[in-house]
This record gives sequence, structure tokens and C-alpha cells, in this order.
Amino acid sequence: MVEVFSGSYFEAMNVRNLLEGNEIFVFTQNEHMSNIEPWVVASGGLNPVKLQVNELDLEASKIIVEDYLKGNNNLETGDK
Repeated sequence: MVEVFSGSYFEAMNVRNLLEGNEIFVFTQNEHMSNIEPWVVASGGLNPVKLQVNELDLEASKIIVEDYLKGNNNLETGDK
């Protein structure tokens, strides 16, 4: 597993949903502790949630995360 993103709980959940929407399995580290005591899992409580993916999915994951950070969230839905 390789880390592809670290951030606040809410940002990490957004990124996780984008990755899982592209059929990429995501392991979420510190998901619960980040809400209880973020300063325990990360220095100063900054960016406590870490997302990890399989090395085979690393390149696709990087593209999705970069698009998210740039604001390019071209989410396609079945609704028209």
C-alpha cells in the first residue's frame, strides 16, 4: 500500500469517494482518531487522515488526486 493523499477528514472522504468511484480500493488510516484526537495521530493535528492504495493503482490514483486538488472534479452521474 502506498500513500496517495493526506488531509482533513472531510477532504479525505471526498478523495476516497472519487477513488472508489473509479474502482480503486482505498485503505483509510486514522479515520476515526482524526475526529477524536487529531493531534495524537499527526503533529499539530494537521492532515491527520491518510489514504493508501495498492501500488498497481498508484498512477491512476495520482491523476484523480491531482485533479481533485486542482478543482477538476468532472463527476459523471446517471442523472440527466
